[in-house]
Amino acid sequence: MSAISPYLLLLNQIHKTQVKQATFPDSNDEYALYQTLVGAYPFIESEQAGFVGRVKDYMLKSIREAKLYTTWLRNNPTYEEACLKFVDAILATEDNPFLQVFLPFQHGIAHYGVLNSLSQTLLKLTSPGVPDFYQGSELWDLSLVDPDNRRPIDFAQRQTYLAQIKAGIQADVLKLISSLLANPANGKIKLFLIVQALKARNEHRTVFQIGDYQPLEVEGSHKNHIIAFARRHANSTVITIAPRYLTSIVEPGEYPLGSVWGDTYLQLPDGLAVQQNLITAESLAAEGKILIAQALQHFPVALLAN
Repeated sequence: MSAISPYLLLLNQIHKTQVKQATFPDSNDEYALYQTLVGAYPFIESEQAGFVGRVKDYMLKSIREAKLYTTWLRNNPTYEEACLKFVDAILATEDNPFLQVFLPFQHGIAHYGVLNSLSQTLLKLTSPGVPDFYQGSELWDLSLVDPDNRRPIDFAQRQTYLAQIKAGIQADVLKLISSLLANPANGKIKLFLIVQALKARNEHRTVFQIGDYQPLEVEGSHKNHIIAFARRHANSTVITIAPRYLTSIVEPGEYPLGSVWGDTYLQLPDGLAVQQNLITAESLAAEGKILIAQALQHFPVALLAN
């Protein structure tokens, strides 16, 4: 936020409330609001209708629990009304200079959020332990603090998406992946990853139930941008590859696929040859090491098996 915050402060100054020698909301609450908007602004236009009300509820809870100007037990209506008025003003959808500056910035951040979420989801599904999914988090979860995170869940939508994904996997998984990458906003890409990783856990259940954990070495120019480990039991091995710190690897809107990884490679355990990518269903032929460009040729994370 540091690159544009000074401009935003000036841009939205007209929406603040002057009370004697003070200007409400104060700069700390204003910065907190911008950070909240960056993280929670809806992907889909249809979800924007109730967003202003959700942010106002969040703002009210935040300033009361900060206990600087108002509290739950001793409300300060002047400060609270100034903050809520400010939210209404900066999120007004018509002829809004703030949103014209803010939304392109937010969209760039959101793209890296998508990539981080895919890495996080795969790590959760393949690390030692039992993966835990809250109901509703099968897609992007941009909920704020309670009670916002207790809103009704559209299970029918998720069932429809799941049926479409399963049909796409059966028909042509790479074509499906291409479609999901082209439209990440609906969250289907995350649900697809969950489906494929849970299928892998079922097919390799002994590895995930009692197999050991072995961190793997990555070498090459982008070695610090990859997390990799193996789960092993007897002669079975499943390898997780998850990228990180991607702002210096790809531009906003781009995916960390193929040649962007250059000479970066994963050192495989002794005697191990991986034969399949469990997410893309592609056959592989790698022994001793595997290029990250090969493992991440079509999807931003990988799950490999021998």
